[in-house]
Amino acid sequence: MMNTLLKTFTEHTYSQSDFAYRMSLLKEFLEYTFFKKNQESPGKETIDTFAKDSDKKETDINFLRTLPETFLKSFSRNSFYDVLKKFTEEIKHSKTIALTVPVSLSHADIEAIGVWVRKNVDVEAMIEIDVESSIAIGCQIMWNNILHDFSLNHYLTEHASAVHELLLKRTTVKNQT
Repeated sequence: MMNTLLKTFTEHTYSQSDFAYRMSLLKEFLEYTFFKKNQESPGKETIDTFAKDSDKKETDINFLRTLPETFLKSFSRNSFYDVLKKFTEEIKHSKTIALTVPVSLSHADIEAIGVWVRKNVDVEAMIEIDVESSIAIGCQIMWNNILHDFSLNHYLTEHASAVHELLLKRTTVKNQT
């Protein structure tokens, strides 16, 4: 079960890779706050300064802005490394849906899948996405140690005799005309 701070952080973070990236972003922001700006605690105004001083993309800055003030104030100069380490350890134990697809997905696609997973499968689930070109069409999903294979290769293997008969019938009809 995720703690409240981690739930806040992962509310709009759906994949393991996004989690790792955003943890790095948060760490960089907190180091900026505590060590470069020498502030006692981060806040919304610090995000604005960080945005001006860094070369971060607008989407990164917007993510930081979505974090509630109470979340930001929960970090201190002496504890933030330990808290981030605990986040990383706890996320390793979260429920994960492994999704294997034939091509890289856009951030918008990953977000749409993540929203669907959290709504229909598990509110705390994270997605682990792998790209495997041999799938060609479709995807494979691993959930609760059960593989759900929706790839074309799997379908053709499962229905090989029916596909063969259909192709034979079509070529026979075509040859007769």
